[in-house]
Amino acid sequence: MQCAVLTDERIHELYALANQLAVEDVEHFTRHARTNELVHVFRRADTGDVVGFQFWQTMSTNLPRCRVVSAGKLRIAPEFRNRGLHLLSMVLFFLRNKIGHPRTRYYCSELASVLGFISVTEALADYTLFDPSQREGDAGAVRDALVALAEGSQFELRDDGLFFVDIFLTEETLASYPASFWDRPAAKVYAAANPEFRTNGCYAAFWFRFTPRNVASLSRRIARKLRG
Repeated sequence: MQCAVLTDERIHELYALANQLAVEDVEHFTRHARTNELVHVFRRADTGDVVGFQFWQTMSTNLPRCRVVSAGKLRIAPEFRNRGLHLLSMVLFFLRNKIGHPRTRYYCSELASVLGFISVTEALADYTLFDPSQREGDAGAVRDALVALAEGSQFELRDDGLFFVDIFLTEETLASYPASFWDRPAAKVYAAANPEFRTNGCYAAFWFRFTPRNVASLSRRIARKLRG
C-alpha cells in the first residue's frame, strides 16, 4: 500500500498493533508512517485482522546510480513471528525497485530495535554497523541517507552513533523471549552497540548492500521459514 493514500483510519489500525509491542504516541507513529513510500500489511487470511506490517522508502545518494532502501517501522504480532514475513517484505521491495532500475546499486539501511536487528542480520551474509564518522564512499552515502531519515522522523542522532527514537519495547515483549535468545551472537553484537537498549529509547543502525550473496542468503532464510 502506498503511504500517500494511508487514511487516518488505516494508520490507527496499524498503530493499535504497534503500541501493544513498543510504546509510542500516535502522533509520533503517524509522522513516521507518512515519511515512507510504501507499507506491506500482513493480515490473517480468515479474519482480515492486521498481524504485522513493514514500512519502506528509497533515498537518493551523491553516488552515481546508487540508492538506499530504508526500512521503516516493523511490527509483527508474537504468534506470527519467526515466519520470515519481514524478510519477504524486504526482498519484494528490493526486487520491485531493481526491476524498474536494473543498473542501480541498492543498499539497505535500518534503524533497528534489538529484535529487528537480530532477525535481519542473522539472515544476511554480511552487513556493517553504522559508524557516523564514516563520511566517504558507500558508508558516507548510507550515513547521509540515515541522517535524512532520522531528521524526517524527528529522531536524534547521538554522539555515540545511536538514534534516540523515543520508542520502548514493552516488558511483556522482552519477557516473551527465553534467556537463550539473548545469548545469540547477533543479540550480543547489538547489546555491545546499544547496551541500554531496554531503557534508553534508542535504536542502533546497520546497513548492507543487496549483493548476490546477501539476496541469496535472505532467500534461503525466507524459504526455510515458510516451509517450517
